[in-house]
Amino acid sequence: MRVVRFRGASVSFAAFVIFLAACDKSDEQIKVYRVAKAPLESPASGESAMPTNAASPAFAAGVAPVATTTATTPPNWEPQPLSQMRHASFLVRGENGAIADISFVSLGAVAGNILDNVNRWLSQLAQPPITPDKLASMIQKISTVRGDVAIVDLTGQPENGDSNKDGRIIGAIALDRDRTAFFKMRGNPALVGAQKENFLKWVSSVRSAGVTAIRTESEAPAKSDQLQIKWEIPAGWSPAPASAMRYASFTTTGEAGDQIDISVVTFPGDGGSDADNVNRWRQQIGLPPADASTLKPTIVPLKIDNADFASIDITGANSRLLAVWTRHEGRTWFFKLTGPKTAVEKQKPNFVKFLQSVRF
Repeated sequence: MRVVRFRGASVSFAAFVIFLAACDKSDEQIKVYRVAKAPLESPASGESAMPTNAASPAFAAGVAPVATTTATTPPNWEPQPLSQMRHASFLVRGENGAIADISFVSLGAVAGNILDNVNRWLSQLAQPPITPDKLASMIQKISTVRGDVAIVDLTGQPENGDSNKDGRIIGAIALDRDRTAFFKMRGNPALVGAQKENFLKWVSSVRSAGVTAIRTESEAPAKSDQLQIKWEIPAGWSPAPASAMRYASFTTTGEAGDQIDISVVTFPGDGGSDADNVNRWRQQIGLPPADASTLKPTIVPLKIDNADFASIDITGANSRLLAVWTRHEGRTWFFKLTGPKTAVEKQKPNFVKFLQSVRF
C-alpha cells in the first residue's frame, strides 16, 4: 500500500475511494522550487562588455541596466559572468555534453516589439519570420503581480549543426512602462525541454519579486517563508506556465486530443471553508452551488498523524474535477485535475502517483 509522507506523517490511500488505481513510482526527476521574498527595486551600475551570445540588442547610450532578482535558481544552474547586457546568466549541463544558456536582459526604448524579437530568435534557429496572426497563436502567458509575461517555445536548426548546444529557444518577454525584460533559454532541445518548468518558475518568481541580487538555491538562506516542496511528474505531463495564483501547473492530452489541466495552489491560512472551495469548483464545471450539509458526505477525509487531507470527485455535464487538499503548517495546499470526463478517468492513476510522490 502506497503512502504520502509529510515530515514523518503518513496518509493511507485505502480510504481514498475516488482514486483506487495503484501505480508504480515514476522515474521522472523530482522537481524542487524555492522562492525568496525580496526588497524593492534599486539601481545598479554597469558591467563588462556584452558576451557574443547575448539575448538582445545592445543598450542605447545612457541607458543603465537594472539589477537582478533574488528569486532562487536550481542548484544545477551554474552562474556565469555578467555584462552590461546581462543581469543574470546561467549555464545548465546535461548528458553527453548537452548545454543550455539562460539569460535575463532588460532594455529601454531600443527593445523593439514582441514580434520583432520573436522573429529575431527564429532567425537564430534558421527559421522564417512569422506574421502577427501566427504570433498570437504561439504565445502562452504567465500572469504575475507586475503584469503578464509572453512565452514562446521555438525549435529549429542548431547553429553550426551542433545539437548539443543549440536547436531550441524558450523566450519570455515582459513589458513595463519604459522597459522590456527578456528571459531566454537556448540550447540542446531535450535539455531545454527538461529545464522548461524550472525556467518558467524562475521567470514567474523574478517578475513577482523585487530586484536586488541573483542567488542560487544552495546560497539561499533557510527562512520560514520560503516554500519547499518536491514531487515526481508522471510521464506524459508537460509543465505549463505558473502564475501569481498557481504554485505549479501541468497539462496533458487524452487519447482524443482532449486537454487536461493539473494545478497546485497554496495560500497562507486555512484557504477558506471546504464548502466554499467545493462550490467554487462546482461552478467551474457548470454545476450550481450546494449547501454545506449536502456537500459534507461527498468529501472523503484522509487521516494522518498530525494533519488531515480531504478529497472530492465532481462530475458535470461535460467535465470532471478531482481535488485533494490539506492544511499543513499554516498553509493550505490544493491539488486539482480537471478535464473531459473520459480523459480524467484515464489520468486518475497518474494523479494518484503524483500525490503519492509529494514531499514537503
